[in-house]
Formats: sequence, C-alpha cells, structure tokens
Amino acid sequence: MAADFYAPMTYSPVWLYLGIVILMAIVGWAVVIWAQTRPGRTPREPEPPAGWRMARLKGDYIERIDEIVRLADAGDIDARRAHQELSLALRQFVQEASGISAPTMTLSELGHSRNPMLAPVTEVVRGIYPVEFGPDRHTSVFQAATYARQVVAEWT
Repeated sequence: MAADFYAPMTYSPVWLYLGIVILMAIVGWAVVIWAQTRPGRTPREPEPPAGWRMARLKGDYIERIDEIVRLADAGDIDARRAHQELSLALRQFVQEASGISAPTMTLSELGHSRNPMLAPVTEVVRGIYPVEFGPDRHTSVFQAATYARQVVAEWT
C-alpha cells in the first residue's frame, strides 16, 4: 500500500498582508510615542540674564521684610515676633542666594564661619537676638529691618 503524499494546505495571502500591516502599525505607534516624548521636544524659554535671578530674589525678600514691618506697625505681631520673622527671612535669603544653610545655624556658627559673606548677616542677627530672646519686647522693628534690607540689597 502506497501512502499518498498530500501537500500542506496554504494560507490565504490576506493573512500575510494583515500581519505585515499590524507589525507596521505597532512600529509606527512606537515611533510616534517616542517622537512626542523625547527630551527637548518642547521649546525652551531663553535663559534670563545672569543677574536676573538674584535681582528678583532680592526684591522678593525686601518685600517680605517690608511686610514684616507693616505687620509690626499695625500691631498684628509684636516686636519679638517681628524680630524672629526678620531673622528667619534674612537667613532664608542667605540660603536661597548662596546655598549656605543659614536657617539652621546658631549665632555662634554664623560668627565662626569662614565665609566672609556671612559677616554682615551675623551682625544683623546679633542685633536681633536681644529682642528675639530677651525681655525687651518694645524695641522698634524699623532699625533691624533697615539693617536686614541693607544686607539683602548689598548681597553679591
């Protein structure tokens, strides 16, 4: 008995073309996603001039100091609280302007710092300390605010 040989059944060419179309759609989808999410796709704003950031920072902190003086003059905060706020504002300015962690430094650490930029900050904080921590609660905020403004304005 002889075995008859039958050729394998062939698929319709439609399946081949459908497979190619599906693969091309997947590759096309991946290319579109990559093109839409690659870095640098969105237009970048031009960098501001070098001194622009510092000028804006100084302006913001001078406004903050002025606001503290307004609150103290209006009686919304007492002299002790105003001096605490001035000290904090000045220290935060130093941190934002230079990266020095001044808000967490004690007066002694500020005074013993080898950074010459901290010398005026130390003097202002030293002047603020007696009102901030001492019994004198009726001292004017104006003088401390003037010194703090001067340090911020002259910061380089």
